[in-house]
Amino acid sequence: MRRIDSQYDLPQFVASALVRKIAENGCRLPAADRSRFQQLPDHVIVRIEEIVREAYLEAGEDVGGDLFREHLWQQAVTGRRKMVAEGELISQVEFRKHLGLTEERLGNLLADGGVFVVEVDGAEYYPALLADPALNLNRLHAICRIIVPAPPWSRIDFLSSPNGSLGDRIPLDMLDDDGDYKVLERAAAAWAAEWSRTSVKVYEGVHETEPINVPPLYTAIAEIDPRRPLWARASEALHAHGYHWPLGPYPDSRRFTLFIERQTAGDAALTSEACVQISVDGEDIRIRVVAASGTTLRTEAMPAGNHRNLLDIAKRVIAYLTNATRAS
Repeated sequence: MRRIDSQYDLPQFVASALVRKIAENGCRLPAADRSRFQQLPDHVIVRIEEIVREAYLEAGEDVGGDLFREHLWQQAVTGRRKMVAEGELISQVEFRKHLGLTEERLGNLLADGGVFVVEVDGAEYYPALLADPALNLNRLHAICRIIVPAPPWSRIDFLSSPNGSLGDRIPLDMLDDDGDYKVLERAAAAWAAEWSRTSVKVYEGVHETEPINVPPLYTAIAEIDPRRPLWARASEALHAHGYHWPLGPYPDSRRFTLFIERQTAGDAALTSEACVQISVDGEDIRIRVVAASGTTLRTEAMPAGNHRNLLDIAKRVIAYLTNATRAS
């Protein structure tokens, strides 16, 4: 849905009904239902059908059985081979020649996300648009760095397709004007963040692994760029207007544990990033970080202050860890 929302300004109920009809009919809108969506031009229907197909392929969903799934893959492969044949995807040699790049400079651009590759039949290709001399390549490569969290094929789609959040304009057409470019930067950052979610779950008691068959006291989830620091993402999840449940009131628990996890769009697996055990002892809060990538902090104490609510204490602890990491 996020790709449809970003490209077309449709009421949510219309978009949901359209996607459901398309998905139920082998990724094609049944002719009998076309009149229900008569306000949408044919080219929009075709594009949304493509988006639904791509979404199922990326998510690994089995829609209509193995034969249908194989058919979808063949459609995708055929389309990608056509892009190679028509010069929309080019080899590394051609790409370096177009931009006059050394192998080292190309390696640096790949490492920082300024350019990227896609795979067709086991071979890597570069999008030719990333070397188009008619475009402001410095700005284009800067936008590419922003949208790194998205899969490579989705990045091509973002750069070259009309976008509803940009007034149906194509990002490639917004690189020259300073005002347009600032708008594009913000839209690209928002779109990139949609490809990763950070969640913070709060469980009563002290744990080193997430409890099974026990509901958390509180859960917060937000779409945040995964390249941002761990504690900054956890803080935003707790403060942002994303998913929060329950809404309160919260128990006055003295001992509880935070589990921070990350999930990539289209991937059902959760990546555990940190476990923070919290104990309130009188005027002090004792913190123990059991596991956190790149974090050396293990056990700390901090003043509780006037924060007594479970959620307020969790926010205070994460803020403390954020500041401690910056200072280290």
